[in-house]
Amino acid sequence: MRHLWQRRKRYCGDLVLGVLLLVTPATSQLPRHIVAPQGGVACAEIHAAQVGVRILQQGGNAMDALVGVGFAMAVTYPRAGNLGGGGFILYRNARSGKVTAFDFRETAPAAASFDMYWDRSGKPDREKSRIGALAVGVPGTVRGLALAHQKHGRLPWKALIRPAVELARFGFVVDSSLYGSLKARTARFQQFPESFSIFFPDGEPPRPGTLFIQKDLAHTLALIAERGPDAFYTGEIARKIVAAVKKYGGILSLTDLQNYRAKERAPVVFTYRGYTIYSMPPPSSGGLTLQGILKTLEHYPLHQFEHNGADYMALVSEVEKHWYAKRNLHLGDPDFVKIPFQLFSSPEVIQRIRQQIQLQRPLPARSMPEYAMIIHQENPQTTHISIVDAAGNAAAMTYTLNGSYGSFLVAQGTGILLNNEMDDFSTRPGHPNMYGLVQGWANAIQPGKRMLSSMTPTLVVQNGQLIGVLGTPGGSTIITSVLQVLLNKIDFGMSLAEAVEKGRFHQQWLPDSIAYEQHRFDVAVLEELQRRGFGLTAYSKIGDIQAIWKTANGWEISSDPRRSGFPIGF
Repeated sequence: MRHLWQRRKRYCGDLVLGVLLLVTPATSQLPRHIVAPQGGVACAEIHAAQVGVRILQQGGNAMDALVGVGFAMAVTYPRAGNLGGGGFILYRNARSGKVTAFDFRETAPAAASFDMYWDRSGKPDREKSRIGALAVGVPGTVRGLALAHQKHGRLPWKALIRPAVELARFGFVVDSSLYGSLKARTARFQQFPESFSIFFPDGEPPRPGTLFIQKDLAHTLALIAERGPDAFYTGEIARKIVAAVKKYGGILSLTDLQNYRAKERAPVVFTYRGYTIYSMPPPSSGGLTLQGILKTLEHYPLHQFEHNGADYMALVSEVEKHWYAKRNLHLGDPDFVKIPFQLFSSPEVIQRIRQQIQLQRPLPARSMPEYAMIIHQENPQTTHISIVDAAGNAAAMTYTLNGSYGSFLVAQGTGILLNNEMDDFSTRPGHPNMYGLVQGWANAIQPGKRMLSSMTPTLVVQNGQLIGVLGTPGGSTIITSVLQVLLNKIDFGMSLAEAVEKGRFHQQWLPDSIAYEQHRFDVAVLEELQRRGFGLTAYSKIGDIQAIWKTANGWEISSDPRRSGFPIGF
């Protein structure tokens, strides 16, 4: 233990929370909302957050910290932090004000086909697109972080990955969240002996308070630190990934890995009540769908509504319904389909939507034209990191394996959990995916194509100054979770803590029902919505917001109390 502490103590500094990297299960007593004078990190896992803040203290910028946190979470938050998945980054340079979007979404292997998950009757086989090797898309995380660091990083690549190497090599203290999450998925992991042996040493998940060591992953990370992203996409690591996928009947090839490239894209930019909002463009649906919803709601005096009252929930959910229908029909990979960008800001479309909204009764989803177009055409676990540095540079990254622990398949000898991102395609257009989304042919499987996402890393600017950085996991609920935090802040003037903690609800067109968080809404409000004909579905939790917002005293940093993250500032 002393050797472990000597290795780790150099990563500890004068953190706002004063927490050491040798975290115990007592972290549950730490605050979920803090104010820090210079900036900090909001993410779902505290060991990784501390890595990020220490990088900022050592002179790194927000992008350096993001890279360090991203690699650390691949060790400490295996349900979503990853090397074997993909995601999106927004970065704002404080000096120039320029915002850049980085797309490192996974792609379909070259051998993929639009009907690869259909059974003999033409129905999608849900297990094949969600569990095991056939569910694996070409991973993008390592190339994405490398491209973002190349463009905006300051500290050496190797130095940013070193903390992750040591967390894997010497271990980190397990908390009850990781233990419970693994235990609940024992049967899934048992399908893959290579995975089970890592996450269930001695046949059980590592217990809270014990050290979890991942030697293979430490070796993999050390190779990536030394040789850069090519170490992942060629050579020893790539061969092991392909061998593991082929062993279990998958189609990923060495050529798929060698050909993968991350991309820079122009962000979606729009205004809402005097604020400028930056968010992700396709192949994420987040930015455009958020734009459509907010530009429609801008026509209503939301501050005059009772927050989370019946009229407010009816209005917001009906607007969400219309824009999710358009999302599901029109959006996909812009390299493969023509994206109707103007549709999502069209005053004429917004006016038509407003004419159809009645607060006293919902518009039936199946009566909308998008339903017939999708049906007759014949096409939660993620995590988010928000970072602001002392200079005001900001980074927001949402990345994922898709489902919690992805495909559950670890490439033997690498420690890398592989994604199950292929399920985010329309595996059968007109049929729901694991998040219940019914999508069209714009998001059908094609070789090399990037599957549509809901990830919505978002930056907020006012009068040329950065105001907010936020995002969340949650599959199809990501967009509406980000939306409601923005509405709570901008329209209702809440503190960030209040905005994050308020109950959330969600409407995604199909299924035609308002999902709401149990025990966070007035029973009389829910009964009134039912009386008006609105369907309701209870969820235990929606989202895991990680956000930073400018205040008079510095930066308010919040990690959603719904889950396991803790904010750290400096």
